[in-house]
Amino acid sequence: MSTVRLLVCIALALPCGSIIAKLSASFITDRPMFQSANLPRVPQRTVVITVLTLIVFVLVCLRFSDAPWLEFFAYLLGFSAVLLASVVDLTEYRLPDVIVIPSIAGGAVLVVVVSIIEGASSRIPYAFVGALLAFGVLLVAHVLSPEGMGFGDVKFAALLGLLVGWQASTYLDVLILVLWLFLIGFAVGTVGGIVLLILRGRNQSFPFGPFLAVGTLLAVVLSQSLVG
Repeated sequence: MSTVRLLVCIALALPCGSIIAKLSASFITDRPMFQSANLPRVPQRTVVITVLTLIVFVLVCLRFSDAPWLEFFAYLLGFSAVLLASVVDLTEYRLPDVIVIPSIAGGAVLVVVVSIIEGASSRIPYAFVGALLAFGVLLVAHVLSPEGMGFGDVKFAALLGLLVGWQASTYLDVLILVLWLFLIGFAVGTVGGIVLLILRGRNQSFPFGPFLAVGTLLAVVLSQSLVG
């Protein structure tokens, strides 16, 4: 791992975690998972989110220690958006369009601009195919079971597919990485659902976006191994 990039991740994690905490707090209604952000001292939720941000940034650093700086920063920004959406989903059971739609648009622009600057414009179609494929898979699930899969998750999947697809070098790689995204996400979600069932003592709905986010993060971090 690059020491310089690790230090950059650590330096950025604190302000980014604080920003994510403040932005996500603005969506809180009446059932926050963490204590209210309106406390005189640093709230618990800010500490938790900042630690999560640091973990995500370090994992990105592990994967992109030798990648061009622009791509490295693009993924830090992309996963910051994913983390913001996931925190809101975790506390509010929804993925607001005001977060997801601009993130997809901004992510698409970053993919195009960074790929062209790096002389790797051939990667652009893979990112967009990944977004369309992930969106399509969850769209089918939404049509078959609207109550089980919300349309917010469908739109969120487009952002996640964009992030994993950008790591592909063939269309087969895109398919493999998107499949891993969902396999890991559904596996973690199943375990999380069982844990929540045990804790609650009854079957209740739970947000799926954060589990898809975990699947995306691991698919990106392990992408070189997953596609050989």
